[in-house]
Amino acid sequence: MPVTFANIAGFWALLGIPAVLLIHFLQRQSRELPVSTLFLLDQLQRESVRGRKFDRLKNSLPLWLQLISVLFLTWLLVQPRWLRSDSVQRISIVLDSSASMRAFQSEMVSELEKLLASLGGSASRIEYKVLESHLEGQTLYQGSSPPDLIGRIKRWKPFRTAHDPGPALRVGRSLAGPKGLLIFVTDHADPELPYDARLLSVGEPIPNVGFAGMEVTTDPPGTVVWRAMVRNYASTSQSRDWFLTAGKQRTATRSLALQPGETRSLQGKFPGQAKAVTLRMQPDRFDQDDILPVVIPQPKELRIGTERAANLNDSFQHILSSLKNVKRPDSSNPPDLVFSSYNPLDPSGQQDVAIVFLNQKDVSRHFLKGPIVSGNHPLISGLNWQGLIARNSPGIPMEEGDQGLLWQGDRSLIFVREQEGKLQLFFNFDVTSSNAEGLPAYIVLIHRFAEMVRDRKVASETRNFELHQAIVLARHNGESADDLAVVSGGNSRTIPLSRGNLLKAPDEPAFFTVAQGKETLLRGAAHFADTREADFSGASSSSSLPGIEAAVLQQQTEPDRWWQLWVLVLLLCSLLTWYLIHRPLPESEVLPTPM
Repeated sequence: MPVTFANIAGFWALLGIPAVLLIHFLQRQSRELPVSTLFLLDQLQRESVRGRKFDRLKNSLPLWLQLISVLFLTWLLVQPRWLRSDSVQRISIVLDSSASMRAFQSEMVSELEKLLASLGGSASRIEYKVLESHLEGQTLYQGSSPPDLIGRIKRWKPFRTAHDPGPALRVGRSLAGPKGLLIFVTDHADPELPYDARLLSVGEPIPNVGFAGMEVTTDPPGTVVWRAMVRNYASTSQSRDWFLTAGKQRTATRSLALQPGETRSLQGKFPGQAKAVTLRMQPDRFDQDDILPVVIPQPKELRIGTERAANLNDSFQHILSSLKNVKRPDSSNPPDLVFSSYNPLDPSGQQDVAIVFLNQKDVSRHFLKGPIVSGNHPLISGLNWQGLIARNSPGIPMEEGDQGLLWQGDRSLIFVREQEGKLQLFFNFDVTSSNAEGLPAYIVLIHRFAEMVRDRKVASETRNFELHQAIVLARHNGESADDLAVVSGGNSRTIPLSRGNLLKAPDEPAFFTVAQGKETLLRGAAHFADTREADFSGASSSSSLPGIEAAVLQQQTEPDRWWQLWVLVLLLCSLLTWYLIHRPLPESEVLPTPM
C-alpha cells in the first residue's frame, strides 16, 4: 500500500542522529582519585585530561537506544499516511470562458500544471472534469490523464462576453460530489465563490489598445465610408501602428498615439470597387480586438408591388423610397410584398403577403371615439398612437386567428393575419382621411412589417456581426433541402438543418459565408466589440489553493494505526537510556577511599 507523509518537515528530526553520535564522540574530563599505592595506575584506562575532545566511538546500549529514539520520533513527526486502495479523488475545474482569459492562457496552463503535479499522489485514482463557465459552454475534458488535460486546455480559445459562472459551478460541484475538489480559474479575483469552490486567478493589469466598434455609412450619397473606434484601456499613454488591407491592396502603416482612456475615431472610404476591408493594429497580448474585418452591408433585395390603389400611389411611393434595396417586380421576379387596398363596398381577395389599406371614396364625417389601446406584439411594441384621428367607416372583417394590434373602442384599427403561407397587415381605418401619415408610428410599423417579410425571404445578403452573435437566417426547408455550409478563415463546416436556428457568427475575427447547396445565403464579417472584456484594469492574481494538497491527502489516506505503540516505545527507550546513564555504579567498581 503506497505511503505518503503529511509533514515532510518532520524529516529534519533525523539531524538528531549525527547529534547523538557527536555527543558520544565527546568524553568527559577524568576525575582525580588520590590513591595510596602506585601499582593501580597501570590498570587505569587512559582518559583525556584536557577536557572534552573527539575520541573513538564506544559501542554502548545507551547509544543504540538514543538512535532508535530519534528514528521513532522522526516517524511520528512526518505523520505517515497510507493511501486507501479504493480512494478516488474527483476534481472539477471550471474555466472562465470570458474572452479576456486569452491574454493569460500561458499563465493559466503553468499554474494548472503545478497544481496537478502537486495532487498527483493524493489518491489511488484521480478523475478530472474541465468545464467552460458559460451557460452554453461545453465539457473540455473528462478523464484521468493530466498531460491530456493540459493539452486540451492549450488548444482551448475562450471568446464569451462577461457572464455569471454560478450555473457552471453548480454543475461542477454536482460532478465532483460533496467531497470532491471544485476549482474556478479566472483572471479577476472573486473571493466569494458559491458551492465551496476554490479560486485560482491568473490575471494582472496589462495595457491594451484595440478596435471598440465600427459602422458603415453612405456619406455623401454614393460614397461608402467606414468608421472604426479605437480605444486605449491602459492607464498610461500608448502608441500603436495600424494599416488597412482590401484584397491584395494595402495602405501605408500609420502610427496612432492615445492618452490614458482615450477613444478616437478612424474613418476612410472603401477603395475602388472593394466590398470588404480589414483594419489591422499592432498586436499585443490580447489579440481579439487587433483585427477588424468590415463588409458593405447589403440587405436582401425586396420586390414590392402595388395594386388597386390609384389614389394611394403617392403615399406608397413615399413609403417605398424610405426602404432599403427595394425594387419593382417583373415577369421573372414576382413580388415579395404587395401594397393593396380594400373597399368595403367592393371587397376582393388579397395577396398572400401584403399590407392592406382600407380605402373607400365616400367616408363618414364622424370620427371614431374611445381610448386607443395597443396590443402586445413586436410589430407595434413601443409605438405611440395616441394622436391618431380616424373617421368612422365600414371596416375589414376579421377572421378567426387574426391578432389585433391597435384598438379604439370596440374597433380593431390594425390587425395582422398570419396563417400557413400568409402574412398580411391590415389598416382597418381609412388612411387618406386620417392623420396617420403624420405619425412616426405609422411609417415605423410599415418598415417593421417589410423587414419581417425580408427576414423570411430566402435570398443572399451581406452583414457585419459581432463575434459569436446569433444569426437569424431564412433557409430552404424540407426533406430535399441541403444542409448549411459555413466557410470561415479557410475552414468549412456543415450545419444540419435541424440546428440552423443555433447558427452563430465565428469566434475569431474573420470574413465568412453561409451557403445552402449552390446558393450563398449570407456574406458576413465578424469583429470583436466587447469593451468590458478588453479592459484589464481590474485583472489580478489570487489563489485559495494553498494547503489544498494536505486537505486532499487527509481525505484520501488513513493514518498509522500503530502510532500509540511507537509513542510508548519512544518513552521506554528514553526512560531506559536515562536509567543506564544515571544508574549507580556497583560496589565492586568503586575504588576505596585512601586512608
